[in-house]
Amino acid sequence: MDRNESIPGQSAATASLVCGIISVVLWFFGYSSLVSVILGIIGLVLAGNAKRAGNNSGIRTAGFVLSLIGLLGGVLAFIACIACVGVVGILAGTTAI
Repeated sequence: MDRNESIPGQSAATASLVCGIISVVLWFFGYSSLVSVILGIIGLVLAGNAKRAGNNSGIRTAGFVLSLIGLLGGVLAFIACIACVGVVGILAGTTAI
């Protein structure tokens, strides 16, 4: 028997950690922050599933925290990108007149 199969929810906790890490990395790259939001939500759901299965390890907690940070950072970065595009559009429209 594999070591990960003996701990309930371990694979969901590991997947949550991976989603959280990728989510935090992606929100630094502008429009890929939308993918960061999606991965953050998936990571939070996986962390919840791991907790429901009885896993209270540090990997699950780290996955939850990183997914939450990735979700919030992704939302803020996406809003900032939309605001920057809007400001550039407004400035480009006023200089053409």
